[in-house]
Amino acid sequence: MKIGAILPHVQKFGGCRRYLELGNCFIKRGIDYTIYARKPSCDWFDFKGKIEDWKNIKADYVLCGDTPSFGILPQVKGKIFIHVQAGGGYIMGSTYAKGGYISLYGKYPFIANHRVFLKYFPKAHIVEGGVNTEFFKPDPAVTKSDKPRVLYYNRGSKGGDYIKSQLADLDTIELVGFQGLNNNDLLKMYQSGDFFVSWESRDGWPNPAAESLACGLRVVGNGFNCQPFIDGVTVVKSLRQFFMDPDNLKERNGHYSMERFSWERVADKLLDLFSQTHKEQHHHHKGGQK
Repeated sequence: MKIGAILPHVQKFGGCRRYLELGNCFIKRGIDYTIYARKPSCDWFDFKGKIEDWKNIKADYVLCGDTPSFGILPQVKGKIFIHVQAGGGYIMGSTYAKGGYISLYGKYPFIANHRVFLKYFPKAHIVEGGVNTEFFKPDPAVTKSDKPRVLYYNRGSKGGDYIKSQLADLDTIELVGFQGLNNNDLLKMYQSGDFFVSWESRDGWPNPAAESLACGLRVVGNGFNCQPFIDGVTVVKSLRQFFMDPDNLKERNGHYSMERFSWERVADKLLDLFSQTHKEQHHHHKGGQK
């Protein structure tokens, strides 16, 4: 079996890293896995598979979740699955996202990485996003400071500006924003923290919140996108009020297992889906010969 994933590039974004992490799971099982990228280079992640350009995209099963890349799909050789992973303009289309996921709904089978997308694509197969639980985990050797370290992802759709406006002037915490880190530095960042603030506003799987929980941080936020593991999240209405209360700062670390969201389990579900699709195609082919 050969599996492929189409990306515009392989830069330091969660939307790219998920295909690298997932690919390593497939490769560990002896499955041929290739990432096809318009800019096929990656020097920040230890990816075990192949990264090739778009000249000859060929695989038994091909995942594509990047809407601006949809123009290449007619040239793809293989069974294509549209992998829905982002909301906002990516759903109905925008200047950047082109025609959006909606433009291909009904033309290809859809896989969604969050149940929230069922309101747009009710026939989509749900394979929730994952987290690399073998990599993202607490480090007991890290010495924490007396002042709680509060992390957040400094990006607009992740609520970065709002989080800064609410917490930047509090002297009882150390507020640290980050983005664009390589994998090892990202791990060290999580392991250095006590809290992670998740304040998302665009539908999709919340990579930073999931990785923070896996690293033992206490996740505090509005709960948006965190429904799959909401019992591990402290949902608040007012960030400022929460972090101004000294009692809330005493319980710093989370104790929540993310094993059921491991990439290994995501790989299991995708392989089951591919197998089911193959059986259905074989059945229809035999039926057509009668």
